[in-house]
Amino acid sequence: MIRAAILATIVVIPVHADVYRYTGADGRVWLTDHPVEVTSSAKPTTIVKTVSKPLTRWEINHYVHLAAKKYGVDEKLVHAVIKTESTYRKAAVSNKGAVGLMQLMPATASRFGVEDRMDERQNIEGGVKFLKFLLNTFKDTKLAVAGYNAGEHAVMRHKNRVPPYPETQNYVGLVMAAYNE
Repeated sequence: MIRAAILATIVVIPVHADVYRYTGADGRVWLTDHPVEVTSSAKPTTIVKTVSKPLTRWEINHYVHLAAKKYGVDEKLVHAVIKTESTYRKAAVSNKGAVGLMQLMPATASRFGVEDRMDERQNIEGGVKFLKFLLNTFKDTKLAVAGYNAGEHAVMRHKNRVPPYPETQNYVGLVMAAYNE
């Protein structure tokens, strides 16, 4: 019983390891955790993407807290957006190409400095930056949420009102309900 309690309190630390792949002159493939000096007998190939362990729910909460504090966005609003966008599914992909916890589109991710939309930390950071931009732009939470879904230009085209798109109107209702829980 005591062991179970101790094990339950252990915090899972994300593990990161860059993996480098080299192909030798004889065709053998070498994987290392550090770059090596390339000689004539080994030629480098593509560096394998950073491997990281998915975040736990506690870690997601922690990164939401840090990003919300950093950008001055209400943590509850960030959680409401994540709940509505992906229901906390880290690998969520929409039919329009949005990915991750905060469902970032490629252009939005690029605009807010996200290199890897599937990286939970970057996804949260980029989504919160976008929310902060929208909150500053519209000075209204509902309009910021509408802009998160439909884009800020859609809100502007509709004279700074929630666009009359059923999807966006439903989305704003769901986020605001989650936010006010």
